[in-house]
Amino acid sequence: IQAVGAAGTGASYWAVGDKIGIAVNGTFGGLTLNQTVYAFILGFNHNQSVEGNGIDFQFGKTADGRDIAFVQSYGSTGTGFCMNTSNTNSGGWKSSQMRTNICGTSLSSYSGTIIAVIPSSLREVLKSVTKYTDNVGGGSMEASNVTATTDYFFLLSEYEVLGRISKANANEASKQAQYAYYSAGNSRIKYKHNGTSDAALWWLRSPYARADEIFMRMYTDGTSAFDYANNSLGFAPGFCV
Repeated sequence: IQAVGAAGTGASYWAVGDKIGIAVNGTFGGLTLNQTVYAFILGFNHNQSVEGNGIDFQFGKTADGRDIAFVQSYGSTGTGFCMNTSNTNSGGWKSSQMRTNICGTSLSSYSGTIIAVIPSSLREVLKSVTKYTDNVGGGSMEASNVTATTDYFFLLSEYEVLGRISKANANEASKQAQYAYYSAGNSRIKYKHNGTSDAALWWLRSPYARADEIFMRMYTDGTSAFDYANNSLGFAPGFCV
C-alpha cells in the first residue's frame, strides 16, 4: 500500500471508502484497546500541491461499515479526548495537547499516543503530512494565523470535512481541500466505538475563530458546531501512507 501511495497510483487499485482492518493494542488518551478497528480511505493524493502523493485514511469503521469515533471519558472535562486540558484554543492545533499527547508528533518518541498502539508494520510506513491550520487561536481571523505543521496522525479540519467554513478561520480554506470521501456525500455522522447505536460529537482541529476557548467539532447530525476545548468528545484521526 505504501509503495502504491508513494507512486500516486492508489486510485488504480482501490476506491475511496475501502477499508482495512488494523489491530489496535495499547493505551492512548487514557483509552485501552485490544481489537481490530477498520480505517477507511479518505482520498488519493489529497491536496497534492501541498501534501504530495499518498493515500489518506481515517479511523474508523466497524467490520460491517458503521463509522465510529473513539471515546474516552466522553462528556467529561480535562481528561480523555479533549483538545486541551484547560479551556483555551491558544496556539491552535499546533500547540494542542490533542496533537502532542494523543496524536503524537514523532516516530521515535510516542508513548501514550495513538502511534504507540498501531502495528509496527503500519508505523514504519506512516507518511509525514504537511497540514495547514490556524495555529494562533485566541479569537482572531488573520491570514497569517494559518501555518504548517508536520503530522503523522491528525484531526480533520472543518473545510476538509464540509468543503466550506462556518466558524473557523476562513483563511484555512486557501491551504486545504475537502476530502473525496466527504465530497462524495458519505455520512459525516460517527458513532461511539463502544456503543455503536449512539452518535458522538467528534473533534475537528480548527479553532473557533471568534473566541479563545473553543474548537470546531462535528455534531451528531453531521453538521459542524463548536465546543469548549477541555470537553472530551469523539476522536476520529486521519493518517497517510
